Formats: sequence, structure tokens, C-alpha cells
Amino acid sequence: MARWRSYTPSISLGAMCGLVLILASAACTSPPSSVATTPPSVGMPGTQDVARHVALISFTARDGRVIPAAVSTPVGKGPFPVVVTIHGGSGDRTADVLEGLASPGSDSPVVRMLNEQPWIIVAPDYRNDWLGAERLDVVDAIEAARTLPGADRDRVAIVGGSNGGRLALMASILTPRSSKCVIAGSPFMTDPLIFMNGEAGLAPFSQATPASLSWMMQTRARMDRPVERSARRQGLTRDELLRENVIRDHAGKIEARVLLLTSRADEQVPHIMLEGLISALQQDERKGHQILIVEDSLHGFYWGRDGEFGARAGRGPRTPRQQAEEDAVREAMKQFLTGCLADP
Repeated sequence: MARWRSYTPSISLGAMCGLVLILASAACTSPPSSVATTPPSVGMPGTQDVARHVALISFTARDGRVIPAAVSTPVGKGPFPVVVTIHGGSGDRTADVLEGLASPGSDSPVVRMLNEQPWIIVAPDYRNDWLGAERLDVVDAIEAARTLPGADRDRVAIVGGSNGGRLALMASILTPRSSKCVIAGSPFMTDPLIFMNGEAGLAPFSQATPASLSWMMQTRARMDRPVERSARRQGLTRDELLRENVIRDHAGKIEARVLLLTSRADEQVPHIMLEGLISALQQDERKGHQILIVEDSLHGFYWGRDGEFGARAGRGPRTPRQQAEEDAVREAMKQFLTGCLADP
């Protein structure tokens, strides 16, 4: 069972007591001035005036590994619904990445929107272990988030983009009842068997743009060795590992409602690579899964982060249509989560 505890690289016992006070109702008096936490935030740009506590903590995964996380908690008694935000890319990220997916001062309008709601926002890290420990780290983080003081363990949502979107879906497969709903933005490599083994000249790769195909082939080459290592650690062949991580084949196990976000202009996770998963989700009408497709937005549109980096590097400012799509996606995410996390 995962356990939450205070997290900071080097703090005194007194400072640790103050940090736990914010998030764990520890028997401390008041946070000492040396604690590196964010004070209640009011008047953040573009947000409502919602007082919150923000801190770095950690949880202990099932094998004893300590995993850091950032948490933003509303000021008040609760219980509060919980939104677990999962970063993309590889694991073992720096604290600023985690804070960027939890803090009301985030460069993501979506994260700022989440902080406007009376919800606890938890942004955990996970290990840099493709198709391996990363999956269970996220599962353990979600379970730990449900046990936070002030958390409503029965109202939990998961939000992830790119690899974080894949891990959010995988967590809902491995522990179907741990969350009520999942938002997956452009989930990366939902069919690793095709992604790692498919021929560039055949569908679905042949249907991708040249820029998208180039990115996917380069990424596949970089991932080949980490995937081989992960398979050996788990006592599987490479293809056995790839096959057991095909999300489409396990979509029927997902009990949470899913909102899947995809863009036809996404070059890193092109829409064509998600059509099999979309078809599998749509087969189960009773669960109310939703698919939102936009036309012009680049990878990362589901976070809508300010600035030009990642897929937006060198692309210049957003076009009016891209901005309108990001605004519409953010509103759809808000409505989806509000409905999902409403009082029973």
C-alpha cells in the first residue's frame, strides 16, 4: 500500500512537520518560515480567487521506491474530489515539471482551470521505465491520492497527455474502480505492437504525414533498447511485453468514463494511430465514453501551455483557430470533470 509523506530534498525535522501539517493533519503547531511551500494563492492571472496550499510531497510505491509529487489543496475542510494529473514524456522528472501540473501558477491554462475548482490536484512522477514500473507507479499514486486528508476517495479523476494519457488509460485498466473518469489527451503508443513493429510503408504509418512519420520512426529507434530492457526485467519476450500493453485489447476492462482528446494536426500522436482505440471505446455505449476531435491543434493542445516549446517550438503564435480549439477543449474538460466529480 502506498503511503504519503512529506517530500523535500533536505529539510529540518521542524520544517517537515510544517509541510505535513498542510497535507496530512499532523500534530504540529504552524508551518515554520523555512518550509518551501506556496502560500494560499489568490488572484492568480486568469483564475478565480481560490485560496490553496501547494507543496511537494512523495509517496512510497509498492516496492519501496520513493516517488515525488506536487499537490495543490483547497483551503477548507473537505472532503474534496481529487484530480490526478499525469505528465507526458519519460519518468524521473524534476520538481518544476510536477508543480507545472498542480500549481495555480502553472503555465497551463488547463491546470489553472483545475485550480479554480474545489478539487485537490495531485501531480505524481513515475519511473523512467517504459512499459514497466511506470505503470504501477501511476496506479500506486492514484491509490495514495485517494487517501490524502480531505480527499473524497470515491470521487477521483485522472488527466494525462501523451505518455501520461497512455498511463492514465492503463491505470484505469489495471485498477478499474480507482477512478470515476479519465481524460486522455493524444495518448502516446496505445498500440505498442504496431508502433514498434509496423512497417513504415503500410497502414497506419503510410497514412501519416511525412513529418509525423519521421518523428515516429526516430522515436521508435530511441525506444527500442529501453523496451528490450523492460521486457528482460519482466521475464517476457519483446513482443509479449508489447502485446500486453495494447490498450485497445483491454478497453472493455475500463469502468471509468473516458474523454479522449485527439487532433488531426498532431504530428507526434496522429489521429490515425488512435482510430483502433476509438473504435474499441465506442463499442461500449453504456459507459458514456466521449471522443473530442479537433482539426488544427498541435501536440500538447490538451494542456495549452503558454510559450513556444515542445511541439510548438519554432511554430510561432497560435492561429486564431488553434486558440479557439484549445479554449473549446479546456471548456469540454471542465464540463466533463464537473459532471464526473459532482456529489453522488
